[in-house]
Amino acid sequence: MFSGISIESIEIKQLLLPLSILIACILIVILITKKLHLPDIENTRAVAGEKLERSIWSFRHFALGVLAIFFYVGTEVAIGANINLHAFELTESGHPITFFGKTDIMIGGMDLGIHALLSTLYWGGFLVGRSISSFLSHISAKTQLAVTTILATILAIIAMITQNLWFLVAIGLLHSSMWSCIYSLSIKGLNKYTSKASGVFISAVFGGAVFTLVQGGLADAFGSWRWTWILTVICELLMLSYALFGSKIREKDLIN
Repeated sequence: MFSGISIESIEIKQLLLPLSILIACILIVILITKKLHLPDIENTRAVAGEKLERSIWSFRHFALGVLAIFFYVGTEVAIGANINLHAFELTESGHPITFFGKTDIMIGGMDLGIHALLSTLYWGGFLVGRSISSFLSHISAKTQLAVTTILATILAIIAMITQNLWFLVAIGLLHSSMWSCIYSLSIKGLNKYTSKASGVFISAVFGGAVFTLVQGGLADAFGSWRWTWILTVICELLMLSYALFGSKIREKDLIN
């Protein structure tokens, strides 16, 4: 929306059209979902008046799953929010980002900017990745999470070493299926605790606000964005450890 415009020249009226479109889309989604029948899945909540005997935090695979989603959303949002800032840094240091050999994207006489394209394609990769992963239901969530986190770790390391941000963009394809994998592993076997656990699980998305800020602080401390992507590597490895070890259900956590 602000490509090619200095921050001093940005006016609020530039937001009116895109925000109006966003509001219209939200209203359409509300109207569609209002007419959909969403069934209440059996054995996923306590019956009226029933008191749950255990705390949901007593289920180790769930508690670690909440932690895993905290790190997942943290690195997911940090990449999307900060990759363009790293691109600006590279451009200013004499290492411009190119797209098919071009350093600009001209449409209708307006430069849309390579920097914005990085973030756009990263988030766009989620749509592509989720479309593909929908055909991989025969592969277990544990296997999918392990494979995607390993690949994401490798891409993040290569991006830091080569300073080629397109490797970070590619991580969007892998991040697309991680949420559903972690969620499936976290609530597995919770039965009547599932509904309450789901509500707590979603609260961990605040990791996106935490890690974006932390990475910015590291960029200030290091004087560069280059090695701040070690945060992504750490988050991916923690999610990998959850897939391999943390997601295992203890015998005492089995509910008949």
